[in-house]
Amino acid sequence: MHKRLRIQVGAMGAAALLAAGGLFVACQNTSGGGSGAGGGSVDGGGGAGGGSPIVSFAPQGCGFTIQSRPEYLGFTPSQPTVGATPNIRRVRLGLGGNVEGTLGRADPATSIGIAWQTDEGTDVSQVQWGASADPTTWPAANVVSGVTWDTPQGELNPDGNERMHEAYICGLTAATTYYYRVGGGPAGSAQWGPVLTFTTTPAAGPATPVTIAITGDSRGEQSDAWQILQRRLHVLGPTLAIFSGDVINLATDQGEWEEWLDRAYLDTDNTTHLTLSSLLTLAAHGNHDNHTALFFGNLTLPQDNVKYPQYGELFYSVDVGPVHVIVTDDSWVADPSGDSAYAGILQTWLDADLTAAAANRTNVPWIITVNHRPAYSSSLHGMDPDVLLSRAFYAPIFQKYHVDMSFNGHDHDYERTQPLDIGADVNSPTVTTADQGTVFVTCAGSGADAYSAATSSFTAFSTDFTSGSAIGLYGILTATATTLKLDGHQLLSDATDPIFDTYTITK
Repeated sequence: MHKRLRIQVGAMGAAALLAAGGLFVACQNTSGGGSGAGGGSVDGGGGAGGGSPIVSFAPQGCGFTIQSRPEYLGFTPSQPTVGATPNIRRVRLGLGGNVEGTLGRADPATSIGIAWQTDEGTDVSQVQWGASADPTTWPAANVVSGVTWDTPQGELNPDGNERMHEAYICGLTAATTYYYRVGGGPAGSAQWGPVLTFTTTPAAGPATPVTIAITGDSRGEQSDAWQILQRRLHVLGPTLAIFSGDVINLATDQGEWEEWLDRAYLDTDNTTHLTLSSLLTLAAHGNHDNHTALFFGNLTLPQDNVKYPQYGELFYSVDVGPVHVIVTDDSWVADPSGDSAYAGILQTWLDADLTAAAANRTNVPWIITVNHRPAYSSSLHGMDPDVLLSRAFYAPIFQKYHVDMSFNGHDHDYERTQPLDIGADVNSPTVTTADQGTVFVTCAGSGADAYSAATSSFTAFSTDFTSGSAIGLYGILTATATTLKLDGHQLLSDATDPIFDTYTITK
């Protein structure tokens, strides 16, 4: 059985907290004055550290804001201080942006978020970028400044506060490869990390095929599966990765978080960079992640500080070529005692988002969703009360708007349902055609222990990695204007990764 760990957030309660741009955020909005470094603007003021702590920060030219959270220490705009040993590390890609409207809406075709860590004495938070691997050719204007703060150390395996940095680049060109580096500092004493690279996603529309890696449940990192999977994805080069939650076993275990990041950042030779710095991964929150400071501090995901201030980074959507991707946190759906208002707010947002997506199918023909708990699973957790609550919430909504595929984790196996017509009784769906129903896919096995697969009346295919040479599994989703194809792969140490399931929907 999974261990369940509840973290108390103090008298303010969960509804008084939010996460934005990789940060926990206080709901109260303190306004004040001043301009941020690198063209960003700030609200707040007064404080200690290398600069005056702030409440919110507007990345240059992006149209959205990010904010701090009470747990975080010294949340300030980039400062000019470079430590004696900056130790720039764990450079990772993310995404900022609002989750409604058009102004500043999250868009991986035109923007990117970049986060990293340094030693405690380094307060400079800058990103440079250009079109070649040689920084001397990059335009002088291609530099932005972000924010820095300390994430308090974990309660388990504490390793000291983590000096975090985060910056955003907006106004990029779709489907374009960029080179970048992080660091900065005054002329003559600037320190920069290695030159890295990322590629923006194609713009929304049917013209460009995309590939999306499907992963989840890396907790435990058994058999080095998480690092081996990142090595594989680094070679495959998908457009985007989606992660269905449960990064680590225990949410407050700082050592696990650091190991998870490190193994996706560098390969075993400690020099070859893997996916953390080059592949945008959009993650859903899982029950083991438990809304902790380490979850939000280590990931950089979209938010909307105006519309949904207390729920930043918990639900968002993006268009990637011909696919509309919706990522949601189901924790307070499955356990309403955590926040009784959340399910209603999420449903309102989903209704609006899916209404718009359904009306836009001519341009973006496919809709997929990602949340942690599977609506329909025959494995260990398939009939758990929290899973059934999640089923009752999501399944009718997905049927109403004809979501094409819903991806989940929580059960560490692979199971693909038939296209399901939910009907009046969510517990007795009927099989229908792909143009009428939703296919639910559990695809989780990137480091967690294996669960035994099983079948139900709704199952089209299921398998596991409890025996044999596989150490995990993952999916590769390929989308064109007329086809949506899912390949389920075994994860093997020898890199052969055979396909065990293929399913295609054709328009």
